[in-house]
Amino acid sequence: MLVGVLSGGAIADFWDKTNKRARILLPALGLVVATPAVFIASNTGILWVAVAAFMIYAFARPFLDANMMPILCMVADQRYLATGYGILNLFSCVVGGIGIYAGGALRDADVNLSAMFQVAALTMLFCAWLLFRIKPKNLPEPVTTLEPADQP
Repeated sequence: MLVGVLSGGAIADFWDKTNKRARILLPALGLVVATPAVFIASNTGILWVAVAAFMIYAFARPFLDANMMPILCMVADQRYLATGYGILNLFSCVVGGIGIYAGGALRDADVNLSAMFQVAALTMLFCAWLLFRIKPKNLPEPVTTLEPADQP
């Protein structure tokens, strides 16, 4: 995941030079890549395939973590960035805690672990769709160069 976070930041920084929505698109693409990896890992009986699939997940999913604050800066008013990031972290912790509790409760209820992973994968696809729909405010217009008029 460490490599994924560092790569996600570096790739977004590089891609942002040509596409101002890169910091939004890269995390969405990371989730789209991570989703089939979770499906494969949850459906295989081969250990090395499951490990490889979860490694792909662990690389691609943190692209979102690396770009969360830049995305917030693209959509929120500058006056509320600290509050927005605090609220973002609050919900991240709450949802993560509820997810761990719910996963344990479902496991204790003998719900199939593969089914839980598949629901998580579908949730990641939904989150990717939401990211694709984000419309940043005040993106700079692309720079176009105008040729000077031919002079006689």
